[in-house]
Amino acid sequence: MGEQKNGRITKGIGGSYSILLEEGSTVLAYPRGIFRKSKLTPTVGDFCTVEPSGDPDIPYTILSIKERKNLLIRPSVANIDILIIAVSTFNPEPDLKLLDKLLTICAKLHIQPLIWLTKTDLSRERADELSEEYRNAGFEVVESSEDTMLPQKQIHEIFSGHTVGIAGQSGVGKSTLCHRLTGMDHIEVGNISERLKRGKHTTRHVELFPYEGGFLIDTPGFSSLDVDRIGLQEEDLIGGYPELQAIHGKCRFLDCRHNGELGCAVDESGISSGRLARYREFLDIIIENSKRYGK
Repeated sequence: MGEQKNGRITKGIGGSYSILLEEGSTVLAYPRGIFRKSKLTPTVGDFCTVEPSGDPDIPYTILSIKERKNLLIRPSVANIDILIIAVSTFNPEPDLKLLDKLLTICAKLHIQPLIWLTKTDLSRERADELSEEYRNAGFEVVESSEDTMLPQKQIHEIFSGHTVGIAGQSGVGKSTLCHRLTGMDHIEVGNISERLKRGKHTTRHVELFPYEGGFLIDTPGFSSLDVDRIGLQEEDLIGGYPELQAIHGKCRFLDCRHNGELGCAVDESGISSGRLARYREFLDIIIENSKRYGK
């Protein structure tokens, strides 16, 4: 066999994978049979080692997959560094339940969240409220409107060396965001936009797009996530609520759930009433599922 090379999976279709090699070229590869036996499925975003296969149609074989930083099952993608969560201030109304779910997933999977408020020119008052609420909670918030966008320097800092996903409810401007961020031509942007806009039952693939020294990845399926279907346990939930983490040890009981217990210090946390209500709603769902399924 020839020289082994390191690369990253950028796309997978029909059992073969596109691998972006460290040297900069892209090759096709198929996985060794050992992956099927070990039940390890190569995934877009994986860092891998390949070697020549001798097959002119698919000239490389995937030998090994390097340890993953994180893994999402639906959509199937590995090693995300940053998730931009796009939230519209108006039209559509901001889905704050989805936002808080995604923030919790980010904490569980060690993904850095970046909240991106779009259409701020349509409701300046609402934009200020959301920005204050989530900045006070400890999250980074950036804003855009029809006429204003982030400086290219800041965009470069976000992407440089990072794998970045964009998620959010339909209609918040994700496709426009992709277009403004990447400067891709209309055909490429159209392809991304269609995948972002399709319904949750549509089969589609995930792909990494090299950009600004990092990668942009579309994340179809995020907008349909339910808190009881993403594997969150009770101990995971608080990860999406830094305000509640900050009062650890201050409550009367160490196992306080911040759900109305005697001596709870939740009033000292500074959490907004809306965030607290959503936390308690998610907590009730997780507790109920735990009882129902014995998790």
